[in-house]
Amino acid sequence: MKPYLSPIFSFCLLLATVLACKKDKDPGPVTEEEPAKKFVEILDDSLKGKGFGYSFAVYKKDQLIGTGAGGFHARKVEIREDKPVTPDTKMQIASMTKTITSAAFLRLANEKGIKTTDKIIDYLPKTWVKGPNIDLITFKDLLTHTSGITGMSENCRNGAFTENVWYGLKLLVENGIRKENHGSSCYQNANFGLFRVLIPAINGLKFSGNDENDALFAFRGYEEYVQKSIFEKAGVTAEALFSNGFPEPTFGYDYPYSEEYGFDPGDFSSTTGGYGIYLTANQGVKLYAALFSPENNAVLTQGMRDEIVNNGLGSYSAVMPEGKFSYHDGWWYSGLGIPNPKGFRSVWMHCPEDITVVLFTNALRNGDGLFPIRSDFYQDITSYVLWAFSKYKDPGRGKRMRQVDFHEYLEDPEPH
Repeated sequence: MKPYLSPIFSFCLLLATVLACKKDKDPGPVTEEEPAKKFVEILDDSLKGKGFGYSFAVYKKDQLIGTGAGGFHARKVEIREDKPVTPDTKMQIASMTKTITSAAFLRLANEKGIKTTDKIIDYLPKTWVKGPNIDLITFKDLLTHTSGITGMSENCRNGAFTENVWYGLKLLVENGIRKENHGSSCYQNANFGLFRVLIPAINGLKFSGNDENDALFAFRGYEEYVQKSIFEKAGVTAEALFSNGFPEPTFGYDYPYSEEYGFDPGDFSSTTGGYGIYLTANQGVKLYAALFSPENNAVLTQGMRDEIVNNGLGSYSAVMPEGKFSYHDGWWYSGLGIPNPKGFRSVWMHCPEDITVVLFTNALRNGDGLFPIRSDFYQDITSYVLWAFSKYKDPGRGKRMRQVDFHEYLEDPEPH
């Protein structure tokens, strides 16, 4: 037997070498980003070919894992040529702006030693008349819509342009609030519009008493701080934040599309704070991922991030079996109350697994003016993203989803 030992040994050695080489050539382990690409596929498959404009982008931690886009941001009726939406098409993000304003305030407050429970009255222009109970309002009251401000009509109907220009904010402060309304929830854009005045004031702006000049300098102070302390820290370059794309703006449409002229929201330089920023999906996802990924402290510390998410400062939450989701949606429209309103619906959402998604649409469905599509599982853009994430976590089987209306998971199901 001894003469055969050497050849057998040699054969085994050769076989081991071949197997080792084969192992080296096999695909490496799947990275943690790759499974989440299924989430991107679900979003794209359920949005494309529906006849409305959309764009979205998804991050896993600090890495882009996918984008999608479809439809048109401008059509023949406006510019004689249909212009496709891409992930680099500007959209009006509407109330998603509130989260940016909240983050800007928290950064500045941390720099200046200010607490969210401090009163706002000392930072309002000295020449503004302070109405009844304005001295009760704290920064946190504004950030959670519990200031007691109920709008010019005092019926808690959310105001837009007239209540958010300089003179509108000044009049709201002069009118004051009812003591019994302080601490009660009332969603008002003006709560965040006031930060266009407060952030520059905290940062040292001295108001002159000339309303026209003060309004301009306050806006510039707000814009400069947001750019330097939020966008630049997040590594996002975004010019002309408050104006629609030029020379080809993004129009808002109805759905199904009526072939009518689209809605151009225009410029928001005089009213921003609670709404008004324009971003692309690629810019938006990078920004909100920087704000809410626990691995990125370039913009916010973990303490600031927790304060926003846990206390609802310019954000909302949904808790599902998959985990906790944080978000803020945006809604900008023209003609609500008519059969075919036109406009924009948007959302940022930070999901379990440190996944951040930003989704924009430039069409609103006939009737209620919300996210263009709906199903038994979702009614609007926020519950749509929850549905898509749950479908990604339960691929193909849908055992749980057959019994779920994902809209019921939302902390505040109203559109914002």
